[in-house]
Amino acid sequence: MKKKLIIVSFFSLLSYGQIFDSNNFIPSADKAFTLSTDIENQSILVSFKLVPATYIYFDKIILKDSKDSNINFKFLGKKEEKEDIFFGLIEIVDSDFKIKFASNDEKKISLNYQGCYKNKVCYPSKMKNIVIKYNKKSISSVKIN
Repeated sequence: MKKKLIIVSFFSLLSYGQIFDSNNFIPSADKAFTLSTDIENQSILVSFKLVPATYIYFDKIILKDSKDSNINFKFLGKKEEKEDIFFGLIEIVDSDFKIKFASNDEKKISLNYQGCYKNKVCYPSKMKNIVIKYNKKSISSVKIN
């Protein structure tokens, strides 16, 4: 009797195929969007790695200096338009990309961005600090906190 109950329970679980469906996995925002930094000709390069089925809203990528002023950046990647249920027609980035900008002697820059996991969830806006260290007038290191 116990054996039959276990077998029936097992097949009942299998009939709910979505329990075992890998499409139900939703990564956290930090796992969906991995950021790294580099220095290129005294400019800062931020690389965004996106897991499959995710995207970032292009206009939600915002850099600010210590005076809360926007910092312009060069976008290195591919944008496309999407009809979004939250924001209407909007530009998104759905593959790895980079942004490049000058530090202007700032020691800390805030980076804001927001994205979604396709057809499942939109993540709240994320804010990261880009910490820059200098050796005299040259950038010696940069990291994201």
